[in-house]
Amino acid sequence: METKGHLLIADDEEAYLRTISQLLTLHGFTVDRAASATEAREKLEACRYDVLVSDIQMPGPPVLDVIRRMPALNAGLPVVLMTGHPSMDTALEAMGNAVLAYLVKPVATEELVMHIQTGVRLRKVQGLALESSIRLQSWADEMKAIEADIRSAPASMGVMPLSGLVGLVLGNLASSTLELKQLLDLALQANPGQGVCGIRECPRLGLYQETIRAGVETLEHTKNSFKSKELGELRKKFSALLDGTVQS
Repeated sequence: METKGHLLIADDEEAYLRTISQLLTLHGFTVDRAASATEAREKLEACRYDVLVSDIQMPGPPVLDVIRRMPALNAGLPVVLMTGHPSMDTALEAMGNAVLAYLVKPVATEELVMHIQTGVRLRKVQGLALESSIRLQSWADEMKAIEADIRSAPASMGVMPLSGLVGLVLGNLASSTLELKQLLDLALQANPGQGVCGIRECPRLGLYQETIRAGVETLEHTKNSFKSKELGELRKKFSALLDGTVQS
């Protein structure tokens, strides 16, 4: 079964750590444990997590010091802090370090799960943004190479140098469309009451559908000109996505 997120739970109270880890596992999360700030830091250095859930007061270096070092340990990691001894100082410092939530023990399981789900969605958006950035940079590099090929190609080759450009543009269109679907899925998870009907009211939805249709039609019309298994797979993905988008 697919995990709902990979969590690191840090707490020096063994019984509480074991209990909360078991509860979160039952909710579908993959859970790693740490019984001290030192152990938590070592695991953060070794593994990429979706959310850190940590007690503030534990053996080892101050937890808030670990949080301050988070950009170097696990950049962008959403953090949920828990404490049985709340204070204005720790609350203010937590907010200053962009902590997702500052919770006072005992924490209701439903409340903790809600904050963790928010953190997991945030982590997924971060991942999509990073993937898009890397893809767009790669696209720019490939476009420069194709542009150089087109400029140097003899006129007698006609449209042939354009095949690489067409494939590149269609590939990025497919990737962008799939990223859009993932973002819409995350939006529905964040606002379950909105439902699909709310998404359908988006003023750009018609444009998205027409863009996908145009991509499918272009791939269909050019399949004999650009004999590519990859482009054929893109057409199938586009068609499936379009069917899901307009489905009643």
